[in-house]
Amino acid sequence: MLFPTQQILSTSIGAMCTALLMTPFDVVRIRMQSENKPFAKGDCFVYRTGLMDHVCTCFNGQDPVPWYNRQINGKYSSTIDALVKITRSEGLRSLWSGLSPTLIMSLPNTVIYFTTYEQLKCALGYNKKNQNPIIPAFSGAMARIAAVIVTSPLELVRTKKMSEKLSYSDLISKLGSSIELHGLKTLWRGLIPTIWRDVPFSIFYWSAYERLKLYIIDYRGYFNTLNAFYCGATAGGLATVLTHPFDTVKTYRQVQIGQVYSENRQEGTLKILNSLHKSGGIAGLYKGFVPRLLKVAPACGIMIGSIEFFRGFFQRRSINP
Repeated sequence: MLFPTQQILSTSIGAMCTALLMTPFDVVRIRMQSENKPFAKGDCFVYRTGLMDHVCTCFNGQDPVPWYNRQINGKYSSTIDALVKITRSEGLRSLWSGLSPTLIMSLPNTVIYFTTYEQLKCALGYNKKNQNPIIPAFSGAMARIAAVIVTSPLELVRTKKMSEKLSYSDLISKLGSSIELHGLKTLWRGLIPTIWRDVPFSIFYWSAYERLKLYIIDYRGYFNTLNAFYCGATAGGLATVLTHPFDTVKTYRQVQIGQVYSENRQEGTLKILNSLHKSGGIAGLYKGFVPRLLKVAPACGIMIGSIEFFRGFFQRRSINP
C-alpha cells in the first residue's frame, strides 16, 4: 500500500500524461454526441439543413463570407472523419480545446478517486487472504461518487468548451446567464447521468481489474507496470461498453447550457435515453462510442500503470513521505 502523499504524486503524473494524450479523442466524442441534441429555439435552421446554402451569408469577424466558401463540419460518419473535419475547419489546436479545464479537473479528480479507493479498500481489509470482490466494487463506487461531486462544475465547463468553438468569455457569459436563471445548481448539470455512468463503470472496472491482477500474479508470479497497463486497459474497455449510453446523456444535457429553450424544458435521464433510442436506436445511444473507447481504455491503462510503477518505485527504495 502506498502512503497518501505517494498516491497523490503518482496519480497526478498519470493524470497529466493521460490528459495530454487523450484529449483529442474526448473532443471528437463530445462533438459526435452533441449531434444528438435537438435544435434550440432561435437557431438558424436555414444554414443547418444545407438545403438553402445559396441564400446564406456567414460572417468571419466583420467580413461576410460567401456561402460557397464557408466551412461546414456536417455530420461525422466516423472517428477519423470527425478528426479530419474538425482539424480542417478549426485547426489542429481545436483538438485540444478544453485542455486547460481538463488538466485542472484531472488533478483533484484522480487524487480524490484513486487515493480514496486505495485507502478505503485497505480499510475494509482487502488483501491476499481476503479477496472478496465486493470490497473493490464498493470502494470504487464510493470513491467515484466523491470525485464526481467535487469536480462536476469543472466537467461541465470542459464539456461545453469541447462541444463548440467558444472563447472563455463567451463560455463564462453563458454560464452566468444559466446561473441567473436556475441558480448555482446549474453547475452540477449532468451530475446524475455522470453518476449513472461512472459508478457502474467504477464497480465493474475495479472488480475486473483486481480479478485480472490476481490471475496474472497467480499465473506469472509477479505483476509489473506493463501487466498493469494491459489489465487497466482491458477492464476500462469492458466497462466503457456497459456505461456509454449514460455518457451520451451527460453530454446531451451539458451542451444545452446557454440555450434558453432547452434549459426551460429539462428532461430526466431515462426520458432522454428513451428519446435517443427512439430517434437513433442503439446507434443513437452509442454515439461517440469509438473515440471514447479509444480514449478510456488506454487512459485506464496509463493511469493504473503509472500507479503500479510508482508503487514499485517507492517499495523498492523504501521511501517514506
